[in-house]
Amino acid sequence: MAHTRSLSLASLVLVAAATGCAGSRPPAELAGLWSSGPAACAAGVGVRFESGAIDAVYERQREVLFEHPTYQVESAGEDFRVRIRYELPRRPGGVRVAGAYGVLVLERGEEGALRPASHNMIDGRTGSARMRIVADPALTALALTPCGGHPWREELRGRGI
Repeated sequence: MAHTRSLSLASLVLVAAATGCAGSRPPAELAGLWSSGPAACAAGVGVRFESGAIDAVYERQREVLFEHPTYQVESAGEDFRVRIRYELPRRPGGVRVAGAYGVLVLERGEEGALRPASHNMIDGRTGSARMRIVADPALTALALTPCGGHPWREELRGRGI
């Protein structure tokens, strides 16, 4: 019986570890391709928020922007705001466990756009912000609008709630 209990505990730990590494499912509000404008949408260029990564999409090619994101919706609806924690990239020959991680906060902007509110590196040991990134390219790159139909851009008239 003790042997069965230890196997069950080991299985549970492995599942929890795998789940923690995989990130979390992005909220429905972030579904689809997000881009800087209509021309980029038409070309299939933009950003996709996925469970395993936040990817930059260039027609048929993808590049990882942020690995293993964990999405936490802070507020929904008109005041949509999501906090995304992501792992820092691991470099060959570097430390096995990063002492810091990134936190990106995105919110609903004007006319159904998505705009970054903040981007910080957090010390994993103390929880304090290690740095605020000045002239952060992520803040510019993640000012996005949804490609195609999206609830933020559609009128509520005629839709069931």
